[in-house]
Amino acid sequence: MPTKKHLFKKLPLALAMMIIATGQVGVSIYLPSLPLISQDLNISATNTQFIVTFYLLGFGASQLFYGPFSDAIGRRPVFLLGQGIYLLGTLLCVLSANNFNLLIFGRLLQGLGAGSASVLGRSVIRDSYHGMQLTQAMSYLSVTASILPILAPVVGGWVAFQLGWPAVFSFVLIYLLAIFVLGYFVLPETMPYAVSKFKVLQTLKNYYYLAKNYQVVSAASYNWISYLATLVSISLLPFLLQNGEHLSSAEYGQVMIIPSMGLLIGSLLLNTLNKYFSSLTLILLAACIMLLAGAFLMLTQSSVFTLVTGFTLLAIAQGISFPISISLLLAPHTKQVGAVSAFSGAVQMCLAGTLGAFLIKNLVYDQQRLGLFYIITGLLMVLVLTHGKYRKNKTSTNP
Repeated sequence: MPTKKHLFKKLPLALAMMIIATGQVGVSIYLPSLPLISQDLNISATNTQFIVTFYLLGFGASQLFYGPFSDAIGRRPVFLLGQGIYLLGTLLCVLSANNFNLLIFGRLLQGLGAGSASVLGRSVIRDSYHGMQLTQAMSYLSVTASILPILAPVVGGWVAFQLGWPAVFSFVLIYLLAIFVLGYFVLPETMPYAVSKFKVLQTLKNYYYLAKNYQVVSAASYNWISYLATLVSISLLPFLLQNGEHLSSAEYGQVMIIPSMGLLIGSLLLNTLNKYFSSLTLILLAACIMLLAGAFLMLTQSSVFTLVTGFTLLAIAQGISFPISISLLLAPHTKQVGAVSAFSGAVQMCLAGTLGAFLIKNLVYDQQRLGLFYIITGLLMVLVLTHGKYRKNKTSTNP
């Protein structure tokens, strides 16, 4: 019989999944509506991408504040502050759906509030679990963090098809309000040390040192690379499948259930293989699956089947790599877990928002180019992995 201290606590995990869900939903639930917004507001597909880009920029930049702030004053106050801003931004989107400029500003506000969700979800997990339980909790969290960006379009596509795309913002407003009320009454303070003063200069110095910390940058890179590939995919696929393959927004949402199963498969594979293989070996496996997805897309004709299959393979790879990356990133840190999460999340979202928009506009706009992009991202994963092994071996051989 396992002792009480070895039992896996479910409440912190459930709360972390609840928190991180709010941020992830804001990224992708609107994606099936992008072609509809482009048509109704008479704007180009490229400009419509600003609905994604401005959210991600706010999401990423705000994490630089929320992370160290939560390390100083605690997790619960930051949850209430961030979710309050998120609600305000969503309300603005609901009231100004026909004004593109105000809609973009509302999306920026949404991102500035939602940045708290990513930091707090990971921080609550790091506060509550250690060792193998930390990896296990991160793998469960990855199911939420990875499936929602793909599963949310199912809901968003159905709502947009039945009620119109402005109704999606109303749906999110109701959802966020429910989470805010639930968190207000249920979320405890999980920070394992005393509250301290928030120091701006010290925070900036910490980020400078984190940016120079090879362990932080290399571990986070796996997630940065795979997330960029996913974001480019989920931003491009609504146009390829709705405009190119003539699916409705509801049909698009339905076919996106298949890649969500890929994420689940990847997470289940990780829970099984984690017992037999090292983390770096599993990262290599994820990179190989990304290369396979890219080769498949490049060698086949464009169709609903091939696009969804290629994205499903990428989803399996992310289901494997995401929890390992976060575990490798956070495991060595205790008192700076919020700052480390914030630094990683900020780079991830800002990189994905800016570089992703550039790629879709100029380089990645059909199935074959998407496949080539998958191959490049897979090779980048391998490059980071091999460089890390070389650096480790070189350090160990030096006197």
